Amino acid sequence: MVLVTGVGADPAVRRRLAELGVRPGARIRVMHRSAGGGRVLAVDGARIAIDAHLAASIEAEPDHE
Repeated sequence: MVLVTGVGADPAVRRRLAELGVRPGARIRVMHRSAGGGRVLAVDGARIAIDAHLAASIEAEPDHE
């Protein structure tokens, strides 16, 4: 589990990720990593798939709770 500390993308991408639950302060879990760099994330009980570009824009640190 990781804690999102920031999202460094353009405003439209930040807004879309926030709608999906990926926003600063959110706790997410990486469920699957694809060979192309994409990820499947568990966020607030839902699973979302993002591409490598979006994954690279998410700043996170290990959650120690």
